Amino acid sequence: MISFDSLSYNVLRALGSSGWSAKRAIDVRQWIEPLSNEGYRAHALAIAVLSALGGLSVEPANKVGPNFANDEPYNFDPFAAGAGQRALAVEVETVLGGQYYPIGEWLSYSSVFLESKGRVVAAGMGWFWEMGSSFEESLELAICANRPLLCLYSDPGVAPWPPE
Repeated sequence: MISFDSLSYNVLRALGSSGWSAKRAIDVRQWIEPLSNEGYRAHALAIAVLSALGGLSVEPANKVGPNFANDEPYNFDPFAAGAGQRALAVEVETVLGGQYYPIGEWLSYSSVFLESKGRVVAAGMGWFWEMGSSFEESLELAICANRPLLCLYSDPGVAPWPPE
C-alpha cells in the first residue's frame, strides 16, 4: 500500500533517523477510535501510514525549497492535525472532493490530511497546499523540498501563498 522502496535515499535516511524501520507497525487504535468520535472515518491508506509512521517527527533533509522555507519537521500526529479540526477537514473535502483523514502537521503547524486515494494536502491559516498526488510524493516534498509548494485554495480575502 505504501511503497517505501520508491523513496529517495534522502527520505529513507531522514525516516531512519526519526526512528522508522521497514518493519515498524504500531497499533493505531489510540488515534482511530477518538478521532472517529469527532466524525473522521479512517481509510486503509491512513491506517497503513499511521501504522508505519505514527508518532514520528521527521526532520527535513533540505531546509530550502524552490519557493518556501522547509525548516520544520513533518510530525505524524493525527491528534495535532485533526482533534478539534473536523470543520477544516470538511472544508478540504468540500473544496477538493474526496475523503480525507488527518495524519500529522507540517509547515506552520498546518494540518496534513490524506485522501483515501493517496492525495495529501496541508491546510491552515486560510490556505490549502498540494503536498503530493501520492503519499510517497508528499514525503519527498516535506523532507526534500524537491519542487515548488503549490497553493490549491485560499479563503476569500486571503491572497494565495506562496504567490505564483
